[in-house]
Amino acid sequence: MDGISYALRVRLSKDVPADGQFRVMKRIPQFDGPEVFNIAPLRKERPDTIRAAVFNMEHGYRIREIAPFLEECPELKDADVLFGNEMDDGTERSDNIDTAKELAELLGYNYAYGLEFIELVNPNDEKGYEGNVLFSKWPIVRAKTLYPPEGYNWFFDEQNRIGARVAVFCELDVAGKHVGAVCIHLENRTSPEFRAVQTKAILDEADAFFGDIPILVGGDFNSNAFEDSKESAKEYYDWQRATGRMRDVEKYEPLLSTAERSGYDYRTLNGNHIPTRRKPMEGGNLELHLDWIFGKNVKCVEHGWVSTLKKDCTWAKEGSAVRNMTQEQLSDHNAVWAQIRL
Repeated sequence: MDGISYALRVRLSKDVPADGQFRVMKRIPQFDGPEVFNIAPLRKERPDTIRAAVFNMEHGYRIREIAPFLEECPELKDADVLFGNEMDDGTERSDNIDTAKELAELLGYNYAYGLEFIELVNPNDEKGYEGNVLFSKWPIVRAKTLYPPEGYNWFFDEQNRIGARVAVFCELDVAGKHVGAVCIHLENRTSPEFRAVQTKAILDEADAFFGDIPILVGGDFNSNAFEDSKESAKEYYDWQRATGRMRDVEKYEPLLSTAERSGYDYRTLNGNHIPTRRKPMEGGNLELHLDWIFGKNVKCVEHGWVSTLKKDCTWAKEGSAVRNMTQEQLSDHNAVWAQIRL
């Protein structure tokens, strides 16, 4: 995706307080839709099932370890579809590389990249892009992005960004069988009720865009069971109370019942209380269930999750970048997966 000079990024951002994020985004072509690259070798035989995985890669800080993690991990190495959140393009924190392109080329994926934010705090960012990516072993025949209703204006946050949460829609050709896939990222700095509003908007668009074909929706739903805002920080950072809420996330996150009412199955595609995000807090790591796979017109055969802590990657090959990494984790999120019959 073409970059924008830092001076122009800053100039555009000055209109956000008066005009709002969405009007400013309309002046930036990179927000018009996803970039799509079909670069994977063509596969001809239609499988009986496909494997989908969700992984928030924490900006791709450790993309050179993440690639062998996805290639070697027994549960993830055969993923047909990978929903990737927080993928950087041109940020200093991830070596100013296009993390989606690098991962796709290393692992042999087609991909569609949807821009979520242009970051403004670091003038050394060549582009300052962060987005969501739908990776697929199968051709992407059409794609679009949707920016759901805004739950928080990130311009006024200390992270200082142009943009908004984005969902990336892709129609895949699985050897003649068409499948819809949506990579989703909902707002964390809003209420659970508003995340349900965002979910409804995205699922309604998925039904309209894909029709009656099988549909998979995956990503980071930020279902933290609280309003994650500065105003509610004291309540949210009560470790004992937060842990209790996560044991009953369905009660506190209406996005799940919203999906069910729209005909999407989440119960059989995800285990109960899967720890998909480690949030350091006083009292220990709060284990949040933020990452999900939803399905419509599909049947789950098997599902599971994979820890991204180095100590748990006992399957890593001798000499592998995963085995040799010095950090304790690949990402602050674990990965989740499901084997699905269409």
